[in-house]
Amino acid sequence: MAESYLVIGGEGFVGHRMVELLLERFPDATVSSLDLVQRHFPDKLAAGTSRKWSFYSADLTSLDSLSSAFRQAGATCVFHTASPWTGSGADVCEKVNVQGTQTVVDACVKEGVKKLVFTSSAGTVYDGVDLINVDERMPFPEKPIDPYNATKAKAEQIVLEANGKNGLLTVALRPAGIFGPGDRQAVPGMMDVLKTGKTKFQVGENDNIFDWTYVDNVVHAHLIASQKLGQSVPLSVLEDRLVPIDLTVPRRQLPTSDYRPPSLLEKEKELDPSFVNNEKGDEPLGATRNRFDPYFPEFIAHAFPNLDFSDEKALADGSLQIPIAGQAYFITNGEPVPFWDFPRALWAEYNGHVASWTLPLPAPLALGIAGIAETVMGWLGKTPNMTRGKIVYSTVNRYYNIEKARRILGYEPIVGVQEGIKRAVAWYKENESSMQQKKA
Repeated sequence: MAESYLVIGGEGFVGHRMVELLLERFPDATVSSLDLVQRHFPDKLAAGTSRKWSFYSADLTSLDSLSSAFRQAGATCVFHTASPWTGSGADVCEKVNVQGTQTVVDACVKEGVKKLVFTSSAGTVYDGVDLINVDERMPFPEKPIDPYNATKAKAEQIVLEANGKNGLLTVALRPAGIFGPGDRQAVPGMMDVLKTGKTKFQVGENDNIFDWTYVDNVVHAHLIASQKLGQSVPLSVLEDRLVPIDLTVPRRQLPTSDYRPPSLLEKEKELDPSFVNNEKGDEPLGATRNRFDPYFPEFIAHAFPNLDFSDEKALADGSLQIPIAGQAYFITNGEPVPFWDFPRALWAEYNGHVASWTLPLPAPLALGIAGIAETVMGWLGKTPNMTRGKIVYSTVNRYYNIEKARRILGYEPIVGVQEGIKRAVAWYKENESSMQQKKA
């Protein structure tokens, strides 16, 4: 039986891309978008594509409204991507992220929806302090950085606690730094820096590492999760070492006694015509020590709290299974970069711009200037371009380990950061005038 997919927030940046990829990947499925206002229409599909989707307008905080839409769509799998803009006030964040998510869960349970995939945020574990290669064992902070991430954390808990209710399977995905075609926040904001001639200035020394995630990778992770929600994987998925992600920077293949990479094979054949190359290349290496060490059950128990370690036989014979549902997963490109390298790559792609010199502004000084600007502009009822939050955001380390998603979900990014930047800038150029008009 074909699925019936419903994307809540389907008219937004991530949501609409999800609608597009659902239509592309699942030709026999029914696809619907739910939002307050319809902004995308079936007649705007890519040339040669005839599939259409349905649109439903509903109030995220109204159980009757959502339930009616779920029934009309015949939804079997719901993607909840709706959220307020980052920086929204506490009341809006509470209403959309907390009340809205609780209503979504209630509607799923009431209408017998089988799967709920929630778009959480990597920022749920961020409190303004460096996050260096952290994984899902990182707890939510006692003092969240802002209402948006505080309420996203609450929403994630609501979703995961609902796992198993009336047969509902749930999962929470935590993307970081989403960008790509359709982005009207990150990329346009960085392009404004170029257009106002401020590219020679940076805050900090650019020695802080940051994660960016191309939108198709975020959607790809959601679709994988929706397909695998009812499945489990054996502990053996933790035993082999993962190879590095090499979408942007190709992995360097080292020669061994029976293998030569393509760049060396011809020379080797000249030296030794009898040489037989091992076409398999590097074999997977045993991961005798990794982030989710299979040889220490108490460590695994902390990483995967849903596992039942009371079955000693299953633990001994390796048949203990890790359920995919009921858990959170960080999702990134797996290619963290120095913070300022990303906007500079955008500027170079846009018009070849490379600043002739750079003046680093020490973070403490920038924080002081921003504090003064916020005070003065606050008296005028305005918000300055440089805020203390933006200073902190651009000077801390903030990158995540996605080993759990790779091992348990089977997620691998499909578009590298470099290719993602090309696509994002191309879309920005095509839609530049409309964004400028909107800003004005």
